[in-house]
Amino acid sequence: MNTKYKSVAAAGLLAAAATALLTGAASANPSDQPCDVDDLAVSVTQDPYSSAGQQAFVIHYDAANEHTNCKLQGAPSHVTFTKGSGHGEGDGSGIEVVLDNPNGGAPPVNVQPGKAAVSRILMESQAPVTFQPSVVNLDLPAENGHTVTVSWPDGQPLKGSSVELTDVSPA
Repeated sequence: MNTKYKSVAAAGLLAAAATALLTGAASANPSDQPCDVDDLAVSVTQDPYSSAGQQAFVIHYDAANEHTNCKLQGAPSHVTFTKGSGHGEGDGSGIEVVLDNPNGGAPPVNVQPGKAAVSRILMESQAPVTFQPSVVNLDLPAENGHTVTVSWPDGQPLKGSSVELTDVSPA
C-alpha cells in the first residue's frame, strides 16, 4: 500500500514539474515579445492588386534574421512622408493619415522567418498628386514601437489630402 502512494506522489510531482516547465517556456516565448527595429527588415512596395478607385502601397515587415520571433499588432503610428533622408528636407506632413480600423482590435501577428506581416497605405487613385516623398517614417505597430525610416518606391507620388492606413495582417 505504501508503494501505491509513492507512485501517485511521484506521478503528481512529475506532472507539476512538466506544467511548470511548459508554463515557463510559454511565458518566455519570444513571440510574446513586441517586435523591435532590430527584429525586422521593413520595406514599402506598390500593391499591384489595389481595389477599384484606390492605389495601395504595402508595408512589409520581414524577419531580420533566423532568430526573429516577435509580434506586431494594430497599425503603424506617427506616419509622415518626407523628401531627402527623412529628417526635415521637405515635409509632407500636410497629408492626413487616417486609420482604416479606428476602433482597433485586430489580432496580433507573429513575425518569424518565412512568416512576414504587412499593412497598407491606401489613397484615391484619381485624386491629384500632392506630394512626392522619398521616405516614409513610422512607428512600428508594436507596444512601444520604435521609429523606422523606409525608402518610398521611386517615382510614386501621394495623391489627395489624406491616406488610409490598415492594421498589420499576415502576409
